[in-house]
Amino acid sequence: MFGRRKKRSGFLPFVIFRLFLSLLMFGILLAGVYTAYKHFSGIDPISANPKAIFAGLLSSGNFDSLLKYIPVDFKKKQQIVYQSQTPDTASKKEVKSVQINHGKTIFSFALIADVHNDNVLLKKALEQIQDVSFIIGLGDYSDVGTIEELKNTKKTLDESKVRYFVIPGDHDLWDSRDKQKEPTFNFSQVFGSPWQSFEQQGVVFLLLDNSDNYKGFGDIQIQRLQEELERYKKSNNVRFILAFVHEPLYHPSSDHIMGRVEPSLKDQAKKLTKMLKEGGVKKVFAGDIHFFSQYDDPETGLAMVTVGAVTTQRNPQLPRFAKVQVFEDGSTEVEDIEIK
Repeated sequence: MFGRRKKRSGFLPFVIFRLFLSLLMFGILLAGVYTAYKHFSGIDPISANPKAIFAGLLSSGNFDSLLKYIPVDFKKKQQIVYQSQTPDTASKKEVKSVQINHGKTIFSFALIADVHNDNVLLKKALEQIQDVSFIIGLGDYSDVGTIEELKNTKKTLDESKVRYFVIPGDHDLWDSRDKQKEPTFNFSQVFGSPWQSFEQQGVVFLLLDNSDNYKGFGDIQIQRLQEELERYKKSNNVRFILAFVHEPLYHPSSDHIMGRVEPSLKDQAKKLTKMLKEGGVKKVFAGDIHFFSQYDDPETGLAMVTVGAVTTQRNPQLPRFAKVQVFEDGSTEVEDIEIK
């Protein structure tokens, strides 16, 4: 009634061929998963620094249960706690701690990035943002940069009644470029200048525009930046300088950096990083990669931060924003905050 099953060939070459084919298909599957994750998350799991990722996970607040195993209080406000043990005290489980007091908080500000039309989440974030002097937006408020999309985000920001400053992201240029206009045309119509600077209680804020994946910063902006940095060097009223961009100038594990689309811009990013460091910039903040992280540029040692995304789209983390406290000793503390 039922046919006999055909016995598989035990011929060694065929066995090896089947094994090779199975391994090849499995490899292709793994490569596909790796490529998809890298593309949508912006994080390269192969080149990622495990220590940096672990620290990032801790600072995101999602692994509170792990903190009891760490001798450093990651959640301490306005101070950093370093703990050490000597051979004598280790056996007695005694811990020595040294507290660094940053002094009084001068002011604080919030950072939002990569809204991508999720204005409901943006509104929730703005409702959580309290006791800040202003908000800085790091680009990609829209999906394709139409006037309507940008106006919807502006309406949400305006309703918060909190002062804000914004720079464009690459998504905010698409509609203008598609219509053969200046890439930042739509953004400028809604928000004004794509780059600017201002001062708050002796701290200089440089809001730079590197949203154009093909042109980078542009000669005029670079020239103005050089002039400003030289002027700040001669000023006795400047505490320190902070810079803000859309695309990271460098990242240790993500390829979503300046120069990803046009490779020649990687050199521009390196030159700008050096210029900022030599010009007295203390820290550079960026968005775009949809992931919160803190790290240093390996060549200059310039401190860098990427802010997590407001949107749920292509977001390996939960929607979030950041809050930055500025202390009287010239230090800053960045808090990664999940949108509730």
